[in-house]
Amino acid sequence: MRNSTTAARGEPVPESRALPAAPSRGAGAGVLLALLSATSFSTLGIFAKLIYAEGFSTSQVLAWRFTGAAAFLWAWILLSERRLPPLRPNLPILALGLLGFSPQAGLYFVTLRFLDAGITSLLLYLYPSFVVLLSAAFLRRRPSRVQLAALALSLTGCVATFFRTGRYPAVGIGFGILVALTYAAYLVVGERVLEGRNPVHSTAFIMTAASAAYWALTAAAGGFKVPGSASSVLGLAGISVVATVIPIVTLFGAMQRIGASNTSLVSTVEPLMAVLLSALVLGERFGIQQVAGGVLIVAAVVLIQAAARRRR
Repeated sequence: MRNSTTAARGEPVPESRALPAAPSRGAGAGVLLALLSATSFSTLGIFAKLIYAEGFSTSQVLAWRFTGAAAFLWAWILLSERRLPPLRPNLPILALGLLGFSPQAGLYFVTLRFLDAGITSLLLYLYPSFVVLLSAAFLRRRPSRVQLAALALSLTGCVATFFRTGRYPAVGIGFGILVALTYAAYLVVGERVLEGRNPVHSTAFIMTAASAAYWALTAAAGGFKVPGSASSVLGLAGISVVATVIPIVTLFGAMQRIGASNTSLVSTVEPLMAVLLSALVLGERFGIQQVAGGVLIVAAVVLIQAAARRRR
C-alpha cells in the first residue's frame, strides 16, 4: 500500500515523489508537527456535533468547511508561488475530488449523526485493512503476512468494540464501515491519480471540488444557511481552521521533515485523541471493551505503516 495519512477528514495525499522519504534534519519538529496535525484532525467530530446542534445540515457544514479550507490553500499558493497551477493537467484531480473524496467525506459526517465522535473515528481507521483487501482484489497485489495479521487485528478490534448488541445503532455502524470502505477505495484510485503531483495543489483542487459539490447539494435542498450566532460562527471557523487548515498545513510540514511514512505512523494517535477529546468535551464514555477494541484497530494501522516504512 502506498502510504497515506489521515484523509477522510480533509487531506487526500498519498506519498508524493516531491517529498523526501526520510530527512535527517528537523526530525523533532517534524514529529511535533505530525502530533499537532493528528490532534487537530481529531477535533473534527467534536466541531461537527456542536454545529449540528445549531441546526446546520450535513451539506451545509461540509460546504462551509471545504470553502474555508480551499480559500486558505489558494491564498497560500498565490502568496508562495505568485501564480496559480494550470487547470487542464489537474482535471483528473478535480474529478477525484468530486466523485471520490466528496462522497466519503459526506458519509463520515452522516455517521456522526448516529455514533459518538470517538467511535466514528475508530471505525474510519479500518480503512488500511480495506486498502489491503481492495489492492489484492483489483490491483492483484498479494497481501503479505504482516498485512494479513493487521487485517485480523483490525477486524477483531471492530468486533470487540461493537459486540454488545444495542449499544450502538446498526445503521450507524453500517455507515461507519462504509466510510472506511469508500475511503479505502478512494485511496486505491487516488494512488494512481495523485502520484508525483504537488500535494498542496492537489489538496486545493480537491477541496474546491468538494466545496462545489456540497454547495450544489445545499442549493438543491433549498436550505442555504448563514451562521448567525456566535456559537455557529465559532463552530464553522473551528471546523474550517482548527480541524482542516491547521492539520493540513502541519501535515505538509511534518512530511517535509520526517517523510510521509513516519508522519503516518505518528498520525495513528488521531483516533485515540478523538476518543479522549470526545470524553472531555462531549462527555462520551467508553468502557474497557471499547478501549480494547480501539487499541487493536490502531495497532493494526501501526503494523501496516511500520511494515511499509521498513520496505522503503
